[in-house]
Amino acid sequence: MGRQQDYISIVRQTATILWNSINTLEALQKEWQALDYSATLEAGEGENIKQSRADIGAVLFDTTDALRALLNGGHATNLAKLL
Repeated sequence: MGRQQDYISIVRQTATILWNSINTLEALQKEWQALDYSATLEAGEGENIKQSRADIGAVLFDTTDALRALLNGGHATNLAKLL
């Protein structure tokens, strides 16, 4: 029984991380828009050297919006049950 309870806990923890990550990405969309990062975001440096403004924007908007659409299709309920 121990491993199965650990398994349930890991799924719940991962679902919570996913839930929080999507909500954080949506909040970051607001900062992007407020500070006009589509025009002002600096090029990545150091560990971010290969990350372009377009790459960041694509995840922040295209991917995040696709995830939100999926959640709005009923999957948010699935995640919320495990929070």
